[in-house]
Amino acid sequence: MEDFEVKCCVCLTSTQDAAQLDSCDFKSESLISKLQNVVPEVEWAEQYRICEPCGADLNVAYEFRNRCIQLDFERKQALVPKILDNKLFICNHCGTSVNNKTILTEHIQTHHSPQIDKKSEPVQIKRFECGTCDKSYSTQKVLKAHSKKCKNEQVKVRKSRSFSCEVCNLVLTHAKLVVEHCVSEHSMDRKVVKPYTCDECPMRFSSSANLIQHKKYHDGSRSHICSFCGKSYITKSDLTVHEYTHFNRRNYKCEVCGKAFNTNKNLRSHILVVHTNSSLWKYGCDVCSRRFPLKSGYEQHMRRHAGDKQFVCHICAKSFVSRSELQKHMGYHSMVKPFRCGHCDKAYKEKRLYEIHLTKSHGIGDAKIPVKVKKFACHVCPNTFFDKQKLERHLRTHSGVKPYVCRNCDKKFSDKYYLKQHRKNVHNLDDEDELEVQFQSFT
Repeated sequence: MEDFEVKCCVCLTSTQDAAQLDSCDFKSESLISKLQNVVPEVEWAEQYRICEPCGADLNVAYEFRNRCIQLDFERKQALVPKILDNKLFICNHCGTSVNNKTILTEHIQTHHSPQIDKKSEPVQIKRFECGTCDKSYSTQKVLKAHSKKCKNEQVKVRKSRSFSCEVCNLVLTHAKLVVEHCVSEHSMDRKVVKPYTCDECPMRFSSSANLIQHKKYHDGSRSHICSFCGKSYITKSDLTVHEYTHFNRRNYKCEVCGKAFNTNKNLRSHILVVHTNSSLWKYGCDVCSRRFPLKSGYEQHMRRHAGDKQFVCHICAKSFVSRSELQKHMGYHSMVKPFRCGHCDKAYKEKRLYEIHLTKSHGIGDAKIPVKVKKFACHVCPNTFFDKQKLERHLRTHSGVKPYVCRNCDKKFSDKYYLKQHRKNVHNLDDEDELEVQFQSFT
């Protein structure tokens, strides 16, 4: 039998000496954590392998990144006044320094008092506001750089001439005219009118600022990097929401079931998905009439109808609709079963299956045990099956198709299980040998 061929997950070069990503170097740092920090845009899996040249390049990039972060931290520390050595307390409003915390508290209250003498009124920090989007900045230089970029974006929006009525599709020259038209002709509330349309998708917006923010998602530039884990995001607001998860404070509590969340957005999604009647869900499929609470689930469902599979396995080239499906598929290429039961010899690749096993077999936890229903029926005979794969296997008995071929004797079988039993009984090959043959067919 041929040796098992391994490919580097970076350069895809075949090699026998590639290291697995869950292995650690002499500093006890795993290769996968280095890759996640250096290239957070790629989903790395522990079962991937990396060759020695790519590993050396990774170490250089990782050390360079760490050095930049450390030097940036030291540079910022050097700019901070050494007020702690003098035990001074600084007022954030006016910059006044005092040597007593009580005095500082009394001083701060003067900034919020309605009766302030004009002579003792603190000097306010000058703010420079953008006339286009109302954003304010502390210096005129920063405002000038922002205004130039903001005006260019506004010109792009105006040039698009996408001011149309969302009810009757009437096209007008200005957004204000669309608003007035919708209020007078369609009795719409002025606040809900959305005259701005995206030229790349059907989304509509009430202001040009929201449209500009939306277009950043089409550009896909992830310039906002999380300082905790290195993940990148398109907008600053997305990064801020993500960083809340690192603090894990869970300040947003559901009033119905008591479950707590890190962000208000997650709480709203929870209420919509769990506690809202499905008939009230906003997004509905025109093909199968199925409804969805969130836009992300609806879009993924529509890609499934269209056959749009953007996520491709680099091992076997099989494609999937979502990244989560690809990650689940990657587990089938690995023999690692990290979730091992401490009460018996069972082990699982997925945490969900492990929790179901604990609840079902040992009475531990409260995992929801799925109820199997035979909803897949054969159109030839009365047989029904629990899942689609078993139905497809059964249909081969009617069609006579035998896609599984033994490499040793060219005998064909309708099911992979029959091939496995044949190899074990006739050719004395165990399951591991069979799995090795399957992996070789992918490379």
